[in-house]
Amino acid sequence: MRNLIPIMIAVCYLVPSAVADDKSKSNQGPLAVEVADNFALQDPAGKKELLCKAYYPKTGGPYPVILFSHGFGGNKDSFGPIAQHWASHGYVVIHPSHNDRIGRQRNGARNEDNDDLIVRGRLGGLLDSLNDPDKIRSRVADLVLILDKLEDLPKSVPNLNGKIDTQSIGVSGHSFGAYTAMLIGGVTADLGKEEGKSFFDKRVKCILPISGQGTGQQGLTKKSWDSLHLPMMTITGTRDRGAGGQGVDWKKEPYKYSPPGDKYLVVIDAANHVSFGGGLGARGSGITDVVKLSTTHFWDAYLKKAEAAKEYLKSDKLVKEAAGRCAVENK
Repeated sequence: MRNLIPIMIAVCYLVPSAVADDKSKSNQGPLAVEVADNFALQDPAGKKELLCKAYYPKTGGPYPVILFSHGFGGNKDSFGPIAQHWASHGYVVIHPSHNDRIGRQRNGARNEDNDDLIVRGRLGGLLDSLNDPDKIRSRVADLVLILDKLEDLPKSVPNLNGKIDTQSIGVSGHSFGAYTAMLIGGVTADLGKEEGKSFFDKRVKCILPISGQGTGQQGLTKKSWDSLHLPMMTITGTRDRGAGGQGVDWKKEPYKYSPPGDKYLVVIDAANHVSFGGGLGARGSGITDVVKLSTTHFWDAYLKKAEAAKEYLKSDKLVKEAAGRCAVENK
């Protein structure tokens, strides 16, 4: 059984954690949602073509924008149920497909190299990729490219015309994507010879890392969160584990080491690393319902400036509405 642990962890980090779209109407908001898929953004140098997917309300606007960064091995389809939910509550949600997947073709198909990685459980190789400064910089650059292109997005997706509020932007992500969200929100990391490297982008107003990382991995130290002054909600689960096998206490460190001021920690009972997005391990558990409930109030509080939502987060209402399936802290 001990030999299976690296394989299980590798599978968690390399397999997308959600189906493409949520077919249920659980907790859906009042707005009908449209989806634009497979539109590409080109960087100014013409060296990168970033495939994206957007979820947005069919009518009305402008709406705040949420960028979502998937985990290692995922793609723009990951966390589709959550994106659908956010969009139905009045947000434009944009998912890029980062080009950092081991042994995957551009269209997301698995090949023999990726299968071999999973079967053998080459955790060391996975950790090397997660710690690769070039991959880290590339991921952040993907989000910056989207931010740079926001005003021009209706040229690629005409239905987004009049729907984008470029002054209200939040960034979320899962796993490696949580790390990416933390970096662009102001968390620093030691990357190669660069100590305390910052990727902070002042256009981002708040961040929401889901199953983020603690110290001792990917250049994160106890000082990494010192300069995080944006509002942050971090989500983990009692069965959530890191790529190196770390437990939930390690997953709580982004909250623990961040300075006080609009910081929230949500720990969902029985949630594991792939439970949060509506895919593996989440069926019938109500875990994604807790994610939807907590995150929507967070976005409302800090992207829509809804005081009632902020009061909700700082009360015991979330725990009560989640029927005790989570614990919540704030500072």
